[in-house]
Amino acid sequence: MTDNSATWQDQQAEQRQQLRAYAPTPADVQARLERELNAFERAVEAVQPHWHTTLPGRAWTAAQESDHIIRVNAGTARIAALLLSDRPLRPTEQIPGVMVDGKRQAPAGLEPGPDQAWADLSAAHTQTRAALLQAAAQAPESSERTFFHPYLGQLTALEWLKMAALHIRHHRKQLEQLAQGSAV
Repeated sequence: MTDNSATWQDQQAEQRQQLRAYAPTPADVQARLERELNAFERAVEAVQPHWHTTLPGRAWTAAQESDHIIRVNAGTARIAALLLSDRPLRPTEQIPGVMVDGKRQAPAGLEPGPDQAWADLSAAHTQTRAALLQAAAQAPESSERTFFHPYLGQLTALEWLKMAALHIRHHRKQLEQLAQGSAV
């Protein structure tokens, strides 16, 4: 094991510990997830005049940032549903996430496509919102079933849902800052 891999593993362990402390109970996770989804919807409404504007310090527009959030939420909902089911977990390739200038990069398939109007994205958002909240209502406080996250390693369904709430919050704040006209 090299020093870099030890450092990476230490960072993963620290971040998983922080994730476990965030919204400690399933009810807390469900409430925070719902709160973040509601706040995201308000941010999308507020940023409409700037929908095709690139976010400061970013490569994506507000439309693309929203598309990314929906893609990540859809993937998270599918993973949580799998972990909450009795379906067998098959081995998957565990590809660590890529960092560029200290920032996590979106894994393949989670990058946004070209700008789309919110009217074209909203149906997918409505579906993923319902799936996330349904999973949050069913997620137990602990579980042996895990699925690999590219930056945090093995996570339970509840931890994936916590990560979704934090991910929505991170990108939602960027949208709010653009809507308010301040630098991100």
